[in-house]
Amino acid sequence: MARIKQTARRTQKRLITWTRFHLPREQEWPTWSVDHADVHVGPLADVKGKWKVLLARMVDNPEQAAYIIEWVMLDDLNNFMSSPACAEFLRNLPEEDSSGAPIESGSALRHLTLDDASPSSRFLILKHAVEAPTSEVEDRVTLTAFSVPGKGDEVWGTWRESLKSAFSSFVPRGSEFLQSRVMFWSRFSAVWFRVLAEDRWVEEKFGKLDEQRHDSEHDQGRTIFCHFFLWRPRFGATPEHEEASAADPRARESWDKAIAKVMPPATAWVQERWYIRDLPRFLPPEPETDPEDMELADE
Repeated sequence: MARIKQTARRTQKRLITWTRFHLPREQEWPTWSVDHADVHVGPLADVKGKWKVLLARMVDNPEQAAYIIEWVMLDDLNNFMSSPACAEFLRNLPEEDSSGAPIESGSALRHLTLDDASPSSRFLILKHAVEAPTSEVEDRVTLTAFSVPGKGDEVWGTWRESLKSAFSSFVPRGSEFLQSRVMFWSRFSAVWFRVLAEDRWVEEKFGKLDEQRHDSEHDQGRTIFCHFFLWRPRFGATPEHEEASAADPRARESWDKAIAKVMPPATAWVQERWYIRDLPRFLPPEPETDPEDMELADE
């Protein structure tokens, strides 16, 4: 498969990948062998083009976790996915299906283009919907994913005119105070992404694409758009407030009304709550040195 030609642009936002895995509730951080340069990122430590690594945990199911990785260039992600480091990374991140049975971690690794979909992959690959400055996706977030028929330029128009418009100034009922805390609040209260490559989570929530039908002239495929509502401390939000909002029927009703405005063009949606943090940098300790050896070295 031909690889996409890229031009390095400093102003272009980085690609994001999500890799979901099972992390026991009592274990705060994933931990790798001390043989790796960093015990919390394991084989990712020395990967070229890896910019930032975060850990996400689902609020309603804390044992569902995800590595979130920012990539400088698409080529860096391509190179990683075809490397032994990637094979080790996936092999040591256990999955669980809905019945709790383990699923094999292996998946076919191949080069990606911006129009590729990889339903069997464990990498959900996201591209920012706009290149303008937006907030970082971190702390408490509400993720709402929408499936929209079509691909390419036409579906971008649908996103701008329908989805983006419906949520441009959205705030759940009971949280209106957030709007007064930051200038241009609506610009930094949410971040939109388009899915470049689907993972097993997309298959589970939105169904598998029928590849034979997808390749025919009678079906235009689908595009998944992800809306992250940010419960940022700088906006005045606290985890306690986010918890209260999630349990508030009035807030749920306001979400439902906003989502109804985009159904159609969206044909399906799913919503999850996540808590996203920077992974601590924890390098293995330096090996202890015998003072006598140091004296010999000085001689």
